[in-house]
Amino acid sequence: MMKNGDHINYIKGIANYVKRLLSGQVEPEQKASYEQCLTKTAKPVSKNPSVFKIGLILFGALVVSRLLPLPPNSEPLLGLAVITPYLTKNNLAFLLPLAVMFVSDLFIGFHNSMLMTYSALALAPFISRTLDSKYMSLLSSWLVWHVMANAGQWFPPFSPEALLFDIRFLISGLAIVVLFDLVQKYTSTALQYNK
Repeated sequence: MMKNGDHINYIKGIANYVKRLLSGQVEPEQKASYEQCLTKTAKPVSKNPSVFKIGLILFGALVVSRLLPLPPNSEPLLGLAVITPYLTKNNLAFLLPLAVMFVSDLFIGFHNSMLMTYSALALAPFISRTLDSKYMSLLSSWLVWHVMANAGQWFPPFSPEALLFDIRFLISGLAIVVLFDLVQKYTSTALQYNK
């Protein structure tokens, strides 16, 4: 809707465009936005060096998050494993949380239940792919983690001690999923306003 005086600027813009068109100064016509976003015309993300840098920073931040003196089992790895299918369609992306865990375990030290904890963390992206809700995926992945990581330990699964220990893992994963959900909703509404 035009306000008073806007129509004059609009007409001046059309006149300037026609002058440039007649003198040959007009830029080639831009493709429609839906054509620009087609996979044939879009540049692959993997060739962008900034994506690689961001990935390295994310990887480093996650390793440092495990090395910080936080309460035990409060790292965001389960949340990352759950949102991995939403970040990329690459089937090898499930290795990112495992790589973070392995590199940080080099500094923290290896333990006797590594096979079970790594396996439980590796299953989370596949659980997330099969379920529609990120939150149900997180809860299901946490239950798988809880049973597998506590099997054969001092405190069996679903004992109060094991639940209290692993509830931090669920809360930190929930924080990551909620943060991802908020960023995703913000960017989708920002894109709608920019149309």
